[in-house]
Amino acid sequence: MPLLLSLLLIYAAIVLLMLHQGTVAEYARKKGYEGILPGVLGLIPIVGLLIYMFYFPKRRNVSKQGLRDVFRLKHMIGRILIYGEIALVAVIVIVPVVYIVGLSLSNIQSAIPNSIWPDEPNLEAFRYLFEETKFTLWYWNTLSIALINMVVGTVLITGAAFVFARFSFKGKKAGLLTILVLQAFPSFMGLIAMYVLFWKFGLLGQPRALSILYIGGSIPGNLWLIKGFLTQIPKDLDESAMIDGANKFQIFWKIILPLSVPILTFVAVSMFMGPWMDYMLPGYLLNYYPPDAPVGYDVTNQWTLAVGLFKFINDLEYIHYSAFAAGALLVGLPITALYMAFQRYLIEGIMAGATKG
Repeated sequence: MPLLLSLLLIYAAIVLLMLHQGTVAEYARKKGYEGILPGVLGLIPIVGLLIYMFYFPKRRNVSKQGLRDVFRLKHMIGRILIYGEIALVAVIVIVPVVYIVGLSLSNIQSAIPNSIWPDEPNLEAFRYLFEETKFTLWYWNTLSIALINMVVGTVLITGAAFVFARFSFKGKKAGLLTILVLQAFPSFMGLIAMYVLFWKFGLLGQPRALSILYIGGSIPGNLWLIKGFLTQIPKDLDESAMIDGANKFQIFWKIILPLSVPILTFVAVSMFMGPWMDYMLPGYLLNYYPPDAPVGYDVTNQWTLAVGLFKFINDLEYIHYSAFAAGALLVGLPITALYMAFQRYLIEGIMAGATKG
């Protein structure tokens, strides 16, 4: 009960601080002050509000009633509800992240900690990952699959989408409908067929071969997404370029691609993310011992990160909760970097995919 009461008091304090900051920013905006400074001063309880009430003169013609409206009960209740929801969502998102970081610094192997942060943080779990497991090899296997998936898949899908968006040919509508129908079937329905095909072609236990399945599985949805975007680009641009002597490839390379950067970035990042924590396909197709395998053959060399990390929480031989948390943090690094680097394009791509097509 004391812990719950403490959490509630902390939550109330955060909401009140956010309410104060929002009120100060709104009051400052009414008087003509905008930017970062009102938000910073709003973090100082009471003092920040008094500064804008009595120290800063009005830059904008606003009545006293207009300033008093900032403190109206209706507006204050609205802010409390908004900031209360924002704080709650922030807690729901941040607490698990803090818990994972704390777990990665705890060096706990066979027990789940009941505290968010360890008493004595250490890096033993990271040392264990890099020195006593094949983590770097698993990381390289997964990264190489993700890069192949992103580059080759995006190129193939973009070319196919351009053909469907810009050319008319027999069977075009039937082909699009077939691709749309294929998207409705989950991948696990074809696991036996995938296994047999990989076995016949000698691809079992080959991590990079999984790119074939990832690319093939991403074609239906992404093709429709890019095709819908390309359809919105006026064909007048193509015709004008052809009059100037451009061929189809030059039109695609110099006109279509630059205009399609947002949607292509969204698709590329989505395809890069796919292999990182997919357990089903790697676990099914990479745990394979070749018939001519020597004694002591190490099947773990074929694993991806998902397979290797999952062993840390479900296999008594490998169980290590802190190593799992440390690996999860390292898995998030390339994905976070991509999101930060292409944030603007990703937002534009999501909006384009939601409104076009």
